Amino acid sequence: MTNLPAGMVVAKTNWPRRLIFWAAVAAILFLCFWYEFQIILLAFAGALLAILLHTCADWVQRHTPRAIGPKLSYTATVLGILLIACVVGYLVAPQVAAEAEEVTKIAPRSVAQITNQLDKTDWGQYVVRAAQRLLNGSDASQMSNITAGIGTFLEDTVVILVVGLYGALNARGYTQGLLAMIPQKRRNAVAEVSERVIYTLRWWLIGQLVPMVVLGAATMIGLWCLGVPLAFVLGLLTGAMIFIPYVGSWIAFVPTVLVSLTKGTETTIYVVVLYLAVHAMEGYVLTPLVQKRAVLLPPVLTILSQLLLWKISGLLGVALATPIAAAALVVVKMVYLHEEVEH
Repeated sequence: MTNLPAGMVVAKTNWPRRLIFWAAVAAILFLCFWYEFQIILLAFAGALLAILLHTCADWVQRHTPRAIGPKLSYTATVLGILLIACVVGYLVAPQVAAEAEEVTKIAPRSVAQITNQLDKTDWGQYVVRAAQRLLNGSDASQMSNITAGIGTFLEDTVVILVVGLYGALNARGYTQGLLAMIPQKRRNAVAEVSERVIYTLRWWLIGQLVPMVVLGAATMIGLWCLGVPLAFVLGLLTGAMIFIPYVGSWIAFVPTVLVSLTKGTETTIYVVVLYLAVHAMEGYVLTPLVQKRAVLLPPVLTILSQLLLWKISGLLGVALATPIAAAALVVVKMVYLHEEVEH
């Protein structure tokens, strides 16, 4: 043994330890995938939040005097976001709550109106019966499901916030810690792939947040001009749902149409035209312009990934399907196809 090179001795000494470590990592990941895929999704959502906070903190640091450091800029970013959230919440929350309550009252009346119209035809009666079977359930069970859903949402929100806040606070430390688990000869390659994935996710987030703000405001103004009740909360809903490509648009469209029915068929037609125009602007102008630095996903890949994660993990999976697919596409291009991803 004494005649062997030092590097070979170290390799022989570290090999069993490294094998045990990666076997444990593989076992943990397998258990997470098999039993609780939700944990991985929450960790990914927290990573997205960390990327967003770190991007904001970097911007603050670049646009302030050099005396300010990374941690001080991060603290200023978090405090600024909290301050803005508190001010907006204080000014807007009462109106949002009041209008949301009105939506819950108006929507059932519109559904009843549509049901009465459908009952006049044979195919309409079939549609009504199918919808009733789909939504069938006792009030007690529905209330229990709603309560459990709210509890799960709050728990998931806390986990995402904790992961995101701590991840952004020491992003470099976590990155170096993860890279330390990779063999030295592959460390540079893994670091490059990780950098490109983070870059893609950063621009994907920016490419979602800008259309959310612009389209939410445009929808709000358009509905107000058309005289549709509750334009404010419906505009907010439209902006928020744009975070989920394709599916989110339909989620926001249904309550908006139900509310517009209270103003007559003509107003509803105008609302449909407004939504088509707004989402055409988002799909053909805003998103391609803002996301030109991110990996553009084919619509089929986006929809299939949403369907897959909906089956696995419900609404959270649908919300995170697109960024997960974007990150996976970068890895496949760089690792398997050996293609260069624009940076």
